[in-house]
Amino acid sequence: MAAGVLVLQPGEEDTQTPHESDEVYYVLSGDGFLKIKDKDYKVSKDKLFFVAKDVEHYFHGNKKELKVLYFFGGPDS
Repeated sequence: MAAGVLVLQPGEEDTQTPHESDEVYYVLSGDGFLKIKDKDYKVSKDKLFFVAKDVEHYFHGNKKELKVLYFFGGPDS
């Protein structure tokens, strides 16, 4: 298992690609959206998101600094 914190400044591009294992995101602070496949989910403090392995996803549209705690296991760790 691996964990870390993703920090994106307003307008900064999230360049991650699909992972080979499931992933969980917990929003520590900030705003914006998380696109999973073709759907946007509103991001705000204390929200939790699950992204299955091999699914395209990325954060976007944040107007404040976005800090997200992430966890994943398997080959990516």
